[in-house]
Amino acid sequence: MLCGTNMTDIKISNRSAILRLLHEAGAMSRKQIAARLKLTPATITVIINELMNESILVEGNSVPNAGAVGRREVMVEISREKYVALGLALSQGLVKFTVVNLHGEIIHEETFKLPEILTPEYFAETIGRQIQLKIASYGYSENFIIGIGITVCGVVDFANGIILDSDGIWEEKNVPIVKMFRKQFSFPVIAANNVRSYANAYAFLQHDSQLQNMLFIRNEATMGVSLILNGQFYGGDRNLAAGIAHFTVVPNGRKCHCGKRGCLDTIASQDGMMASLRTHFGEETTPLLYEKVGGDFSRVTFSMFVDAAYAGDSGAAEIIRNAQEIFANAITFSIQLLDVQQIVFYGSMFENHHFFDSLQKMLVKKIDGNYKENFYKVVPSDMNLDLRAAPILVVSSFFGEGGHRNY
Repeated sequence: MLCGTNMTDIKISNRSAILRLLHEAGAMSRKQIAARLKLTPATITVIINELMNESILVEGNSVPNAGAVGRREVMVEISREKYVALGLALSQGLVKFTVVNLHGEIIHEETFKLPEILTPEYFAETIGRQIQLKIASYGYSENFIIGIGITVCGVVDFANGIILDSDGIWEEKNVPIVKMFRKQFSFPVIAANNVRSYANAYAFLQHDSQLQNMLFIRNEATMGVSLILNGQFYGGDRNLAAGIAHFTVVPNGRKCHCGKRGCLDTIASQDGMMASLRTHFGEETTPLLYEKVGGDFSRVTFSMFVDAAYAGDSGAAEIIRNAQEIFANAITFSIQLLDVQQIVFYGSMFENHHFFDSLQKMLVKKIDGNYKENFYKVVPSDMNLDLRAAPILVVSSFFGEGGHRNY
């Protein structure tokens, strides 16, 4: 639907542009901000003063004014004080609670255990009370809490705050989780798929507005993929876009947790590769690995499996090569279809240089085109996306709304 732009929208857009610029570039003078955004100094002064009065921006050091000898310019930057965002990362059996400032820096983190049989109502009521207690113990005013982000593995209707499918965390479908939490708090609540939130947090922490198109692949026990196009998450009409984890790659193959059979997830995720290993594990088929664990498969870890493969265990190596080949085919198809700027890999398997180097070599052979050196990027685990992603959903929304809590 077409609509016009009023003065309020323009002001929000300008406030948002200033916040995004300062987030990307760090401290700048008013003159520098005006030049970068091509806005008048008067407009910048008015908005900067508003944001400072709201304690979103603060003045920092002064630097020499290049255009006036003897005069200095005062730098402004996003405050590390006052405002915080809360996050809940929900998974089987536990929820990670994290508090960050407007820079995405972790201030507090805690883990709450959840019962094996969990209902959405129990989760919202019990965890809601826990959060209220934490807010009180930290001494936060709700006026300076910009919101809470909730992430979950599964399918989430981001626009309406509904968890369509929690991927087994609870049985209920179409859970209005945002509405349930909003009953308990005066600040905004946002819910998103966990991999979508990882992609958003990664982009936020890169401080790079030029990174507009990205395929983000998270591969641990299971696999998830998120797509960023033109700087925005793209989920498609049913929030299923970029769902390569559930491409059927082996017709009538192993049953996937999604209910289908032969999905990429059943072959190329850690759980998928370990399942393949289990069926081939033996003294003759995987001799190095078998000897390492004394024939006890329950002692095999994924890193042990990979190390054995690259140490010369031919059986283990064959399983990994097969998984990588199928995985590389799916990624190649996605690259050729979407032509993104960067493929981002997140997960401990990609931090194993043997595993990632061999996967990257496969991709280079399969893809016809010239790509920059950092086209394939591995996210280090110390970026702590698992903890920071949920609250950063809120921070990026806060910046997008020009420092208003209208989300």
